[in-house]
Amino acid sequence: MMYLLLETGSPSCSIEDHLKYGDNVGRISSQFLEKKSFMLGELPESRYEAGVALALQSLGISSQEPVAGPAEDCLQAARRMGRTPNLNCANLAIKLSKINPYRAEIEWYKALCDRSDDQMGYYDSFKQRGASKRDSKVNLNRHKLARFWDNVINLFESNQLPHDFHRHGKWVYSSQFYKLLVEPLDIAEYYRTGMHRSKGHYINHGRERRYQIFDRWWKGRNVRDEDNTRSKFASLTQDTCFWAKVEEARGLLDDVRSTRDQRHSALLWEKIDCFCNPCKNVG
Repeated sequence: MMYLLLETGSPSCSIEDHLKYGDNVGRISSQFLEKKSFMLGELPESRYEAGVALALQSLGISSQEPVAGPAEDCLQAARRMGRTPNLNCANLAIKLSKINPYRAEIEWYKALCDRSDDQMGYYDSFKQRGASKRDSKVNLNRHKLARFWDNVINLFESNQLPHDFHRHGKWVYSSQFYKLLVEPLDIAEYYRTGMHRSKGHYINHGRERRYQIFDRWWKGRNVRDEDNTRSKFASLTQDTCFWAKVEEARGLLDDVRSTRDQRHSALLWEKIDCFCNPCKNVG
């Protein structure tokens, strides 16, 4: 429109025409709506319903046609679907704030274990826990957090969250902090209950899918806020599978002690060497 004004107007009037651009847009918009109103008859008072009516008209569908009803339903459904991901994201943020106390209790438990005189540490304390109320509460919180994050992944994978949800800093860093804090407890529970004997070791056979997804989110993160979260992650083991690797190496050593087959023993030592030297390519 500005180009046409420049082409058809005189040089002396070009500045004036340019300054009147906003008025011209408003006038033409009003004429457009008046024309549509004339074609449609009386527009509904509701802005939303008027918008639907105009959208139908732009598609060449008259309100008297049989297809107008289903078409209107489709437009309304599209509107709801367009808003739902953002609403779900907002609701998740509220739910995240409600489960944060569960995470805080686990943080407190970790700090308590780290300061304990027995020096067992966070992992071994949970793995060898008794039936105390404190230990039971931590285990319950672990399950509650797992349900929340599994629900987040289900919503994301079913397209019920914004398409770039996994790149939002808040969710990338929250999921990473959850993984660093809680996955060691999952590993401890896995070996405490002997699941490795029936299913195999944790990394290949027991690791929950959510942690693998969070690994991908973390690798694709925007690093602009890295400094703001470094202190929060500092006290947590950065390799959350570290204890799983320790357990697997411990199992290999037990196997070496119990086997009398020299070939099998050599194979076990190769695996142990691979654990101790992860960069070394052992055939």
